[in-house]
Amino acid sequence: MCSKEEEETAHFDCLPDAILLLIFNKLHHLKSLTVCLSVSKRFNVLVPFTDTVFISIPPLKHSGSISNSHVNTSLRLLFLNLFLKPLRCFRRIMAPPTSTTALFDLSCCRQNGVLKIFKEMKSLHLELPGDHGELAGSSNGASFLQWKAGFGTHLKTCVIVAATSFQKSSKKEEREESMDEAVLNDGELKSRVIWTISCLIAASTRHCLLKRIMADNPNIPLLERVVISDANKQGVFCVGKEELVEMRNSMSLLQRESSLSSMERSPVPELNMKLWYLPVLELPESGYVMKGATLAFIKPVIDGMIENDEGDPLVGNEKPFSEAVREMIKVKKSYLMTVSSF
Repeated sequence: MCSKEEEETAHFDCLPDAILLLIFNKLHHLKSLTVCLSVSKRFNVLVPFTDTVFISIPPLKHSGSISNSHVNTSLRLLFLNLFLKPLRCFRRIMAPPTSTTALFDLSCCRQNGVLKIFKEMKSLHLELPGDHGELAGSSNGASFLQWKAGFGTHLKTCVIVAATSFQKSSKKEEREESMDEAVLNDGELKSRVIWTISCLIAASTRHCLLKRIMADNPNIPLLERVVISDANKQGVFCVGKEELVEMRNSMSLLQRESSLSSMERSPVPELNMKLWYLPVLELPESGYVMKGATLAFIKPVIDGMIENDEGDPLVGNEKPFSEAVREMIKVKKSYLMTVSSF
């Protein structure tokens, strides 16, 4: 007669491969999947067919202070020079003395890393450590700063939501008061330009990171979606199936062998930016109130003018980000500007 433990094991062994793969895809965390490889011969055969993988990237020790210092210095230079000497300071500040991507351990994504076993992978989600210097020192008075960016061979769209104060709503403000429009003074506008540039730098750094991973892992041609987020949930970088095809086609042998090895981030093209501002924004669904609320929609100049599109898939439905976008886009007054490539 079988023991209870043996019966449970036998029942599990009766599950068809398709069901086990569904379980592995729900499990999806790289650490858990690598443990499953050692459970049994059957698991060892099936795990590489998992099509959804999540990787939490660990930080490297003793590297944050250098990068943080560089980011603080870079943004200070940008703040002082952007309006006095428009965009002439970019070339000087965009060459960090140490690699931002060197602040975390990417060994699993290298050419001989464990990522190579997932040849059927369709969806990859990388989560960078929260304190890795990417946006360190760049908040410049923003207590809430979140962004989402879509890329192909270059930036497609970027949406940024920020606020100088972000707190739980103790009582509902009057709707008319919350939606009162106001004019940004020079100091407030400069701060928002810094927020925007810092987010664009972070997004373009992740784009370069993805290109390096794709160059090191050419054996995952079925990949259809890549998301690179961070533990602080500040930024989300997204690339879809068509955009991944664009990237593969643009990555020549020369780029993989020389250019990518020396790049810290991908170049940002000339951009159109549309910005909305409200002194106070009540978010009843999320239960928060924003002060100094700011929304920025950004697209390359070559893609034409920016439309008020709250239905953009990039906005998503995660609150309070999506709710803030829906409310801010109703504001009639907006600022239009162009950002030179850098």
